[in-house]
Amino acid sequence: MALVLSGALAACSPSPPASGLLGSGKFELRIEGRESIPVYYVTGARATEEATIIVVMHGVERNAAEYRNTWTELVRDRDVVVVAPRFSDDDFPDAEGYNLGGLADTDGDNDDDSRVLDGAYGYIEPLFESVRARIGGEQAGFSIFGHSAGAQFVHRYVEFVPHAPVNVAVAANAGWYTMPDESARFPFGLGGDAPQFDASAAFGRHLVILLGTDDVGTKNLRRDDEARAQGDTRLERGREFFDRALRASAREDVALRWEMHEVDGVDHDQVAMAAAAVHFLVE
Repeated sequence: MALVLSGALAACSPSPPASGLLGSGKFELRIEGRESIPVYYVTGARATEEATIIVVMHGVERNAAEYRNTWTELVRDRDVVVVAPRFSDDDFPDAEGYNLGGLADTDGDNDDDSRVLDGAYGYIEPLFESVRARIGGEQAGFSIFGHSAGAQFVHRYVEFVPHAPVNVAVAANAGWYTMPDESARFPFGLGGDAPQFDASAAFGRHLVILLGTDDVGTKNLRRDDEARAQGDTRLERGREFFDRALRASAREDVALRWEMHEVDGVDHDQVAMAAAAVHFLVE
């Protein structure tokens, strides 16, 4: 009888309230004193206020709506809210404004991350807080996914904003990296006037480097000497980045929570990489 009663009580226990943000749409993220940005969203059909929040970073084409659409089927039956902010080329120009999160002019002598957050990186935590308020939740953190230019944004966010409340970050098919050592000058490494890098904090975050084994083309791939020193393809550069992280964490004697995974037969395809990333971001 005790088992039957327990099961009956469980069956009658109330479900979390529905998310205050349901379906698919768009809203403006407004931060006082800064340019507002559009945010495209999609949710699972029965998303609740306890939903996993995933921030999706678009690629070089600044096509946030298209990236949002990619996630529609991936989250249809999941308790997930996906938000894809759009960083326009007008307000966040070129790689310096977006891929680098606005860090190109950051003074490496700063004692805190205030300058790091002056650019695009300063929008991510307010976005999370805005989404959490909209859905009526109390989430302690969020997950973040980026492909190509978005993956550049994501891995540097982990490196230079290490105390942001990120549960897991996935950087898929980045074109080039800020290596986590002083082998090259910033932004290709931590030499010169790089922002502060806290190895223990950064390596302690759950970052997944996701690489397509067929991502060996050169379209939109940076080809200057500093980038080519990391490898000839995105696949080679991703492997080199993770290998450098392994060596740097051993040298600093700090734990490394980063992972590298390769997706067989996938090239520079944000749709296929998003499908591969769901496992890490949700499950």
